[in-house]
Formats: sequence, C-alpha cells, structure tokens
Amino acid sequence: MRFVFLLVLVIALSGCAKKSPAAEEYVPPVETATATVSDLSHIFDTTGEVIASEEAAIAPKISGRVSSVNVAVGDRVSKGQVLLLLESSESRSSVAQSEAAVGIARVNVLKARQALADAEQNYDRISTLYQAQAVSKAQFEESQSALNNSRYGLQLAEEQQRQSEAALASARDNLGNYAVTSPISGHVAVVNVHSGEMASPQMTAVTVVKMDSVKVKANVSENVISSIQKGLQVPVSIGVLGKTVSGTVVSVGPQSDSSTRAFPVEITLDNKQGDIRPGMVANLKLSVGISKGAVSVPADAVIERDGVYYVFTLENGKAREKQVKTGITTDKLVEIKEGVAKGQTVIVKGNRLVTDGQKVKVVNAAGGGQSK
Repeated sequence: MRFVFLLVLVIALSGCAKKSPAAEEYVPPVETATATVSDLSHIFDTTGEVIASEEAAIAPKISGRVSSVNVAVGDRVSKGQVLLLLESSESRSSVAQSEAAVGIARVNVLKARQALADAEQNYDRISTLYQAQAVSKAQFEESQSALNNSRYGLQLAEEQQRQSEAALASARDNLGNYAVTSPISGHVAVVNVHSGEMASPQMTAVTVVKMDSVKVKANVSENVISSIQKGLQVPVSIGVLGKTVSGTVVSVGPQSDSSTRAFPVEITLDNKQGDIRPGMVANLKLSVGISKGAVSVPADAVIERDGVYYVFTLENGKAREKQVKTGITTDKLVEIKEGVAKGQTVIVKGNRLVTDGQKVKVVNAAGGGQSK
C-alpha cells in the first residue's frame, strides 16, 4: 500500500514539472579577408651601429704643455676653430727674431740697390772720360769691376732677403703648430687633455664628429649581399628614439670580414636635428628581392603553434583549420606557399577563439591583401 502511494506521488510531481528550453548554440563573431595574389618584397632584417659620417681624431703636430683648452664635450665647432693652445713662448721669440732678420735683409737690399745705382753712374762717367782719353785704362777697369761687384752685391742681398723671409714663414708655421685646430665642422665627442698636461702627436687630444648626417654600419651575410646595391633606399628604425627614417646605401664591402664572414654595408641618414647619435643601435629592413604572384593573406590570419602555422578558412559558415606553409612575411602580409589558394576566405579576427568545424558569424569582411 505504501509503495502504491509513493508511486502515485512521483507521477503527480512529474506531471507538475515544466520542461526547460534547450540552450542556444554560441556563434562567435569573426572578421574575414580574401587570399589574394601579390608581389611581395623579400625583406632582410638586421641590426647595425650608428657611426659618425666623418670623425677626426686630432693631435698636436708637436709635443708641448697645454696652456688652455677652448672646448668641451658637446660643443659645436667650425672647421679651423682653435681647440687648444700649447705653451709657445720660445716659438714666439723665434718669430720675433725672424721678423727682425727680414727687416735687416730688406734694408740691405735697399742699400745694395743704391750702391748699384751709384756704381752704374760712376761707370758711365768713367767710360765717357776713358773714351776721351781723359782717364787711364786702369781707372776704367776699376769702375767696371765696381759695377759688377755692385750687381753681385744686390743679388746676394736679395737672396739673403728671400732666405730670411723663408725662415720667418717657417717660424710662423711652427708657431701655428702650438694652436691645435679642427679640420672639420662638427661636435666635440672626446677631450683627452687639460691645461697644464703634456700633449704629443702620439696621443689624440680631441675627437670631433660630423653629425649633420650619420651612417649605420651593418654586417650582411653572403646569402643576400649580391642583392644590395649602392643607392638602395632602406627604412632604418632607431628604437631608443622611437623613430624610423629613410637611409641610402652608400657602400657595399667587396670582401667579407675574415672572422665573421659577413660583408660590411654602410647606410647614410640625414640627421639635421642631431638626435641620432653614434653608438645607437639601428634596425634595418633591407629589400633583397621580390616574389611575384605570391598567394598572400593578412598577417593576423596566421597562427603559430609550436613552430607550425595554421589558418582558419571560412567554409559554409564554419571555421576550418588549415595547416599552411608560409614564405615571405612583411609588416602586413604573409605568403602562403601551401594550404590556402587564391580566393579562399580566411578569418583574420576572432580566429584565436574558434575551433575547427565551429559555426561563426561574419561581422565585417575585410578586403584582400595588397601588394607590398
């Protein structure tokens, strides 16, 4: 009897219960694009070091004690500007003595010219008298000898003047060596001496670098060096400055470095603002060729897992996972060598939230890849 009661109660409760509606299937939204055929540039990424376009390691021509240093690190200097001075009292004295010697030599030339003029006048007078037989032959010959000696005396005085002037020029040049000047316009990068210290030709006293333009020196492997030519335009990123500028290849090394087996390449950059400094690291994107007619998809469409690349295509409203073989990668596009064909629709956003075979909802279909 008790069993029958319980059975009736269960049936009654079952009749009162309502059936819950089936849960709706979640359909994730995605954005898509079309695989297209594009011409893709082969980009070789590498790094390089910024160097000055021109650098002068300046040392005095003679040894001496520094009397003054006229510049500091960071100063802008012009070509010919005096950077430092050496003690030059002896050299100045030598210049003064040479100037005096030149003065004496010039006076001696004037005296010799006057003596020659007097000798010529005396010779003309004696010659006339000799022709009139008013003087002896000995007197005539004496006047002739005096004339010749006066001519020789003038030549000697003029040679002595030239000699003294050359000595003066040498003394002045030597005095100029006590003033150390910059051979280029630029900025002072290093100052190695101070007042009172000794300086010599064997030691760099000041280093000046030209920074209106700078260079990036990079080492490039033999696999791509043949594709890099002078004049090639190169995007150069300076990470620490957060800026990218356009550079031009100005030299390509004909021979590799014996230790690295890499070829040196130099790229020049405009640097009128002066914010790109030697020693900074530059990231380069060198174009080393073009792949024509490459099937490409937006870079966001490609997913990498454990070194294997996948793309989700859209087929009949469902996401289908395709393993692909990739080729060239640019900033926006990826070449697909195998796995996706031209015209197929690929998921570019939301592709990391779907699974193979899952229904999806296209909310914004993007265009295909563009040539890069």
